[in-house]
Amino acid sequence: MACNDSGSGSTSTYNALIRRTEGGVPHIKAHDFGSLGYGTGYAMAQDNVCIVADQMLRYSGERSRFLGPQNGNLESDFFYQLFIDRGEASQSVDERQASVFRGAAAGYNRFLRDTGVANLSDPNCKGQSWVRNLEEIDFRRVTRMNFFYPFLLSQIVAAAPPSTPLASASSTSHKISPAEGKKIQLALQKLIEPMKHMGSNGIAIGRDGTQSGTGMLLTNPHQPWTGSSRFWSFHQTIPGVLDIIGANVMGRPQVGFGATENVAWTSTVQTGPLFTFYRLNLVPGNPTQYMFDGQPRDMIKETVTVQVPDGNGGFTKKSHTFYSTHFGAMLVGGSFSWNSSVAFAVKAPDVGWRGLESFIPSYQAKSVQEYKAVMDKYQMNPANQMATDSSGNVYYANIAPIPNLDDAQRAACTVPGGFDGSRSECMWKNDPDAAAPGIIGPSKMPSLIRTDFVTNSNDSYWLANPLAPLTGFNSSLGTVNTARSFRTRAGLAQVMERIAGSDGKGAGKFTLDQLQQLITDNVSQTGRALRDDLVTLCQKNPSVTMSNGTAVDISAACPVLAAWDLRFTLDSRGAPLFREFAVTTPTLRNYAVPFSASDPVNTPRGLDTNSNPDVLKALATAVKRLRDANIPLDARLRELQYVTRNGERIPIHGGPEAPGVLNIINATFTASVGGYPDVTGASSSWMMAVEYKEGGPVARGVMAYSQTTNPNSPHFADQTKAFSQGNWMNLPFREADVAAAATETLQIKE
Repeated sequence: MACNDSGSGSTSTYNALIRRTEGGVPHIKAHDFGSLGYGTGYAMAQDNVCIVADQMLRYSGERSRFLGPQNGNLESDFFYQLFIDRGEASQSVDERQASVFRGAAAGYNRFLRDTGVANLSDPNCKGQSWVRNLEEIDFRRVTRMNFFYPFLLSQIVAAAPPSTPLASASSTSHKISPAEGKKIQLALQKLIEPMKHMGSNGIAIGRDGTQSGTGMLLTNPHQPWTGSSRFWSFHQTIPGVLDIIGANVMGRPQVGFGATENVAWTSTVQTGPLFTFYRLNLVPGNPTQYMFDGQPRDMIKETVTVQVPDGNGGFTKKSHTFYSTHFGAMLVGGSFSWNSSVAFAVKAPDVGWRGLESFIPSYQAKSVQEYKAVMDKYQMNPANQMATDSSGNVYYANIAPIPNLDDAQRAACTVPGGFDGSRSECMWKNDPDAAAPGIIGPSKMPSLIRTDFVTNSNDSYWLANPLAPLTGFNSSLGTVNTARSFRTRAGLAQVMERIAGSDGKGAGKFTLDQLQQLITDNVSQTGRALRDDLVTLCQKNPSVTMSNGTAVDISAACPVLAAWDLRFTLDSRGAPLFREFAVTTPTLRNYAVPFSASDPVNTPRGLDTNSNPDVLKALATAVKRLRDANIPLDARLRELQYVTRNGERIPIHGGPEAPGVLNIINATFTASVGGYPDVTGASSSWMMAVEYKEGGPVARGVMAYSQTTNPNSPHFADQTKAFSQGNWMNLPFREADVAAAATETLQIKE
C-alpha cells in the first residue's frame, strides 16, 4: 500500500483515491468532479502515458514541430489546427465536466512530476521532448472532435482549387464523365472501409431471458489493437452522485461503455449515413464560387499556420487554406473532383458537447426508460444503442445524429458523387423533436423496449429482435427484409436457442457464465450453415480445376472439415482451413435454401451439392494456401494465430467476419511465418458481461490487448493471457468489494 500526499495544510484542490484490482483496472474514488478527473488522469498516465502524449500532440497540431513534417504529420497538423482555430473545444460546457477535464490534466501532470519524463518506464516515449504537461483544453479537444471528419483528413487537406486555366462560361458543364463518377464512387468506398471494420456486438437480455429474472448485458466492441483508439477500462465513483464501471477510448476521462447501479449499456456501428456528400456547381471562371438557388456564393476560406523545423535548430511557419460552404460542408479533394465546373463537399452533423453533457444524466438513469429519454434528448452517439436495467427491461435504438433527408429528397437530389449542392431543397430538413437542426428526430428513429432480448452486430435496426421486426423508417437508416450477416445471425440464433434451452446447455434462459460464453465459445454461424454440404461437395469432387488449368487435390480437406467442431477456439482443428475458405468464397453462392424474410435467422443456408463450382474453387484456394505455407490442413488455431508480448507467443482465439463468429479477430495471413502472427485490424477489445443482482451489478470483463502498451508494466500482457485462456476478470463495483479486491492503493492530493 502506498500513500502519496503532496498537499499542505487541511485543504486540497484535488483529492482522489486510486485502487487497482485484477488486471490493473483502476477504481477512482473522489468527492467532487475535479478530483475524479484528477485521479483518472493520473491512472491513465500510469498505464499509457505514451499513447496519451502522442494523442495530445496530434490534437494540438504539433506533430511536425516535434516529429518533423514527414509521414503525414504536416497534413495532420493543418487539419487539427483548423478546429483549434475555430475554437470549438473552448466553447462553454457543463462545469462539472469542465472540472473533470481540468482535473485530468492536473492528474496527468502530477504523474509526470512524480516520475519525471527521463525516468518513464515506457521506452516508447522515455525522455522524449514531446511528452509535456497538459492543460484542460487538451482533453477538451479529444472529446469535442467530430467523429467523422478524421476519417476524411487526407481528402479535406487535399482540397484545393484547380491550377489549370478555367473554362469559359460558354464551355462550362456541370456534369462529370462516367469515368470520373466511377473514380468518386471508389473514393467513397475507400473512405467508408475503415469505419465498416470498426464493428461491435451488443446483446441485452431481459428478465424473460435470464434465470435470475433480472437484466444482463454483453459488451463487445471491435476496435484497433494499436494506436489511440485503444480502450482503457476504469471505475469512477463520487459517492451519492455517480458510480460507473466500464471503459472508453484512450484520452477520454469519462466512462463510455459501462454499467451503473441500475443501467448498463453498449453500442455498435450502425448502418445509417453520418455524412452527406454534395456536388457543387461552380461559377464559370471562378472555382471558389458556387451557385446556390441561382445565385453565386463565395466559398468560406480559412487559413491555418503551424510550425515545422527549419533544419537549423529553429522553426519556420507553414500555412494551408481550407474551403467550406455556407451550409457547413467541407470541400474535399484528392480522389474527389475539383475542376473548373464542379467540386465536392462533405457535411457531417456536429454533435458539439451534447455527447459529453449526456454522460451524467445517463449515469444517473434508474431504468432503460430514463436512459432512452436521455438518448432522445441528446442524440449524440453515432451508433446503435443497447441497454438493460435492474428491473430486467432491455432497450434498443438507433438514435444517431443522421442527416434528415427524406426519401423524396434522395430521389430528386441524387447526382453522381452525392447530392445536388446547388439547391436549398436538397439541404437537410429540421425536425421539431430533434436534438439539433438538420438531423432526424427521435420520433422517426427505430427503437424497442422489451423484456426478452435485443441484439445488434452492425446490421441495420430491422432484426434487433426477430419477434418484433422494426420497419417503416427512412430508407437511409438501413435495409429491411434482406439477408443479414452471418455474425448477426450468430448472435440471434445463439440467444434464441439459449433462452429456449435448445442449445444442449441445460435449462433455458441465461446465466452470467452462459452470456460470457457467447464470446468464448467462438461458434461459427457460417460453418453451421454451410459445413455439412461443403463436406459433401468436397467428397463428390476430390480434385478441382482452377481457372488457370491447375488441378488441386482437395480430398484431404473433406475429413478435416467433417471433424471440425464448428468453432474458432484455440484447439479447433480445421478452423484455419474453413477460415481461408470463408474469406475466399465469393458473395454469390448457390445456397440450398435461399434467403426468406419470414425466416431471416436461419436463411440462407446449405449449399447446392450438385452445382457449386465457385465454392469448390474457394475451397481449393484455401487448401493450396495452407499447403504452400506448409500448414497442415488440420492445424489447430493455437498453432497459427497469436500475438507476441515480450518475446512470448500468446495464442488468440476468434476469427474474422466471414466465418460468422461473434469474437472478431482480424489477423492477416502471412505465408512466410505460416499463420496469423499479429492482430492487425479492429478486433475484440473491451469485453464486459453484466448481471443485475440485489445491491447492484455483478460484472466481469477482459481487455483483449491488456491495459497498457508499456512492455515494462505488469499489465502489459496479463489480460491478453487471460483472454487467450477464456478467462475474464471480476470487476468489483460495490465499495466493500473494491476494498477487498484491491491489490494497490494510492491516495493523491494537491
